[in-house]
Amino acid sequence: MELEDRINIRHIVCRANKTLCFNETKPDAINRLTGVQPTPIEVFVEDDLAATIVKKVAAKLRIAKYTSVRRYGAATNCFTTVGGLLLGGETCDNSLFVLDGDVYRTPEAKVTAVDRVLTGHDENVLQAKSIAISIIKQFILPDAVQPEKYLHSLLINMMETDNDEFNEIIEVAAEIIAVDNDHKFISDIIHRLGWERAIGLSKIIDLAATSSDWDNYVSEVYAWLSSKKYNMREELAVA
Repeated sequence: MELEDRINIRHIVCRANKTLCFNETKPDAINRLTGVQPTPIEVFVEDDLAATIVKKVAAKLRIAKYTSVRRYGAATNCFTTVGGLLLGGETCDNSLFVLDGDVYRTPEAKVTAVDRVLTGHDENVLQAKSIAISIIKQFILPDAVQPEKYLHSLLINMMETDNDEFNEIIEVAAEIIAVDNDHKFISDIIHRLGWERAIGLSKIIDLAATSSDWDNYVSEVYAWLSSKKYNMREELAVA
């Protein structure tokens, strides 16, 4: 593999009733050779809700197995994290930093936040600032609306489906009118239905993703992940 820039490598794969030939060493080839599944795409998010959303988007693109999701906590940590990685020599070619979309909404706000952690005017810092801005994306929320409240609004505006489990989620969501903390718009649904949090988030996001407003909500993340798909998935070699 170290000679890949000097020799022509092909991967022969036996499948049912056919043999395939791939002309690039992509993550699936490494998995077949080593038994280890590489996850070259790294996505950094605020919390477990955002992580579930990113995994849903990656799954739609069929690149979930190549994608790892990590949490950085409060939104302000996004800029500290990306700045630290870039100043530490990381290229961040396959790294994405996702904001929930309720703060640092404008390009100007993001630039100001980046400037606070990447100071100076030498070429390396200026290049790091440019890269940082290009890999910080966000979910698209209405003004002054928290993520949980927005997702709740998607649920209660849905019509009944042919999936009874989805219908119960919609029914429970509609019964939640006011909460003392916007996070409870989602956590109360999970609590009332008696789910473990990870399972509950997955089910709720599966339903929310059927909304007509979903594609716009995740559009920036979808576009970035989509741009990485070709470099992850294997294509048949040209004869």
